[in-house]
Amino acid sequence: MNIYLTGTAFIIFGYLLGSVSFGLIIARIVKGIDIRQFASGSTGATNVMRACGWPWGILAMALDMFKAAVPLFIVLYIHDFGIPIWTHPMIGLSAILGHIWPIFTNFRGGKGIASGWSALIVLSPLSGLIVCFCSFPFMILTRYVSLGSIIGSLSGGLTLTVLSILGFCDPSYCVFGIGGSALTIWKHRDNINRLLNGTERKVGLNND
Repeated sequence: MNIYLTGTAFIIFGYLLGSVSFGLIIARIVKGIDIRQFASGSTGATNVMRACGWPWGILAMALDMFKAAVPLFIVLYIHDFGIPIWTHPMIGLSAILGHIWPIFTNFRGGKGIASGWSALIVLSPLSGLIVCFCSFPFMILTRYVSLGSIIGSLSGGLTLTVLSILGFCDPSYCVFGIGGSALTIWKHRDNINRLLNGTERKVGLNND
């Protein structure tokens, strides 16, 4: 089989699997609502948590991470298909794109944080660990999930990019480091405005 066709197939597979909006599915089953009509309108874990409760939000996050990790994990750790290394970051990016703009739900999805973090962990476990150290303290201390997500996305992308430049990862991984961070931070532009204005929602408060 042509390695480029195989690589393209995995990129498409990553997008299609990323397009499965688990948050939307969970909210419809648990609450009978369209999560896109609730609060931020995102299908991501934070909005599911607000609409359905902590356990369902955690489940949504786990499933969003799982769907992004699967294609990359198969290619990197289960089977060597011989596809070019530069397809690896493209597969990761396709999962983020699928989550943000899912083809199955009129291209209205989430913000790509859980999927992006999961793909980052598979591509570079160290970069994924850096995200934890940089983002979780901000989330816990401020209760602003968006702030922690933005910091995590920036720190993870920067770490992967630096590791790529220094030769610890393939140079093509910079594509994911820069592109993934840019996408997820751009999706948080409204959150950034609310943070600056002091009107951002805090997790655990009924201020939706």
